[in-house]
Parts: sequence; structure tokens; C-alpha cells
Amino acid sequence: MGVFMIRLFIAISVLFFFSVCKGRVAESSDAVVTFLKGKAVVLETGKDLSPLANVTEKQSVKTESDAVLDLTSKLGSFRLLGGSIANVATLNAETATFQVSEGNVLIKSAKLSKGQSLTVDTPTVVAAVRGTQFWGRVNGKDESGTFAVREGSVEITRKSDNTKVLIEAGQALDLKPGDKEFIKRAAAKEELAAMEQIDQMK
Repeated sequence: MGVFMIRLFIAISVLFFFSVCKGRVAESSDAVVTFLKGKAVVLETGKDLSPLANVTEKQSVKTESDAVLDLTSKLGSFRLLGGSIANVATLNAETATFQVSEGNVLIKSAKLSKGQSLTVDTPTVVAAVRGTQFWGRVNGKDESGTFAVREGSVEITRKSDNTKVLIEAGQALDLKPGDKEFIKRAAAKEELAAMEQIDQMK
């Protein structure tokens, strides 16, 4: 009887251990490096990133000119192309916010449930995902940029006056300081072609 009780206690302890560990992994607020070509670093530590490394909330990453970096979270994947700088501003089960101060990014959103959000925050606008794939370019020097949508839609909100515009699949929006109106246009063939690499993202 004593041996049986010990074995039962060990079995329950093992099950409890795996349940607790699994829960902690599920609640992780890190983004995982799922693809890296070239060199990328965490700005706060100067540490080089490598495949399967974690980028934690509030950390910033920078890619060298020829690099490609994919960060994957529960709410979606985020690709930084060469010469880009981004901060993982918020990352939890409900919200993912990436602040992009320079460069080119591609977003592949997971299927978001009610209450979940994925946003790209730039110096002048916030792009809120509506279950989509899109590309964004940010020029930090003059605060200009472009957003183009491949699938779904993206709501762009200008920070200065809270003006909003919805960009849908096949559309693009150029952002220039001083522009009073948002003027949507058809996405260029080159922009649509560039977004095809989203299919490679996990």
C-alpha cells in the first residue's frame, strides 16, 4: 500500500509539473525568432539574435541592411526587412503592438478573436489589423511612409488629429507630413509582388 501511494503521489506531481509548465509557456509574452537571414541585434543588450531566440516585451531589434528577421507571437508574425528598427511595445494574449521607427515590415496576422488586437505604431500613425496581411514602410527622417494591404483590411489612424481611414485588399496609402487628407490608391505591382513573401512566414 505504501509503494502504491508513493507511485501515485509521483504521478500526480509529474502531471501537475507539466500542467504548470505548459501554462507558463502558453502565457509567455515573448516573440520567437522563427526565421533569420543575416544579422539582427537586440538594441538594449547589443546581443545578436539567432533562430528560436526570444525577444521580450519592451525590447527593440535592429536588422542590418541585408537581413530578414521573422518574429512570431500568438497573434501573428512580423517580418523586419533590412535596415529596420522596431520595438515590441506590447505582447500578451490579447494585444500585440510593434512600434516601427525605421524600415520595412510585413505583417501576417493570426485569426483574431473579439477583444484581441495587433497594431503597428509608427511616428505619425497607428495601423490596426483586421485579420490581414500587409506591408508598411517607415522613413524615420522625414516621418513619411506607405502601407499596402494584401488581404483583409487595415485601419490607419493619424496621431495628430485621430483621423481614420480603412485600407482594403489591393489598396495602398502614402503618408507624408502635412497632408490634410488620406488619399487611397491601388497598390503597385511591385508592392503586391513584395508582399508575396508573406507566404513564407510562419
